[in-house]
Amino acid sequence: FIMKRLFILLSLASTMTTVAQNVVPTVSVVGEASINVEPTIVNISLSVEREGTDVKLLRQKNGESIAKVIQAINEQEIPLENFKTDYVSLQKQYDYNTKTYKYRISQDIKIKLTDLSKYETLMDKLFEAGVNQIDGISFDITEVERAKITQDARIAALDNARKKALLYAITLEQNIGKALTIKEVGVQDEEPVMFRMKEAAALGSPSKQTLAPGNISIEASIMVTFELLK
Repeated sequence: FIMKRLFILLSLASTMTTVAQNVVPTVSVVGEASINVEPTIVNISLSVEREGTDVKLLRQKNGESIAKVIQAINEQEIPLENFKTDYVSLQKQYDYNTKTYKYRISQDIKIKLTDLSKYETLMDKLFEAGVNQIDGISFDITEVERAKITQDARIAALDNARKKALLYAITLEQNIGKALTIKEVGVQDEEPVMFRMKEAAALGSPSKQTLAPGNISIEASIMVTFELLK
């Protein structure tokens, strides 16, 4: 019994020694990269609204304004697939002061402008056509551009990971070998630059302001485990 127990202990010790000898020293780091790009698209969300007591007249006037808005968009040679109108929204409201009902009619238009040089002229024309509310203006890039920049960010993140691991290794008078594992922690971009304006007619045309779309930042984070060499 004693000999059998001693044999088992020796076998375990031998196995543990073999496992310890086969353990590969590693160094794990997270490589990060951020690429800033200028927007190439401006998304415009606006609407034409009116209030009154005559529903039929409201629909007529709003329809006329929407027709002028579409004409203004077409004059800027914006492709048909880059703008659309939503259904007409009609709300009935009771005025307790006059004891009468009044109505609010609204129709939204969304535009994707791929030529930012047309922005100021387009906004002026839209206001002249009857737009009296801008719900949001955001700047973005195309899907093709996003895909390419994302790839560039990933490559830069991997290079950053390699440099980090090498720095740690050299500081310890060692070196790094091949990558053993690669895991993407995240690839993301900042929220598109957004402007929101209510009651735009009262504020005046936004085209009179300086157009400053800013930059969009696309980031990548990748965890890499390298072999650590003596």
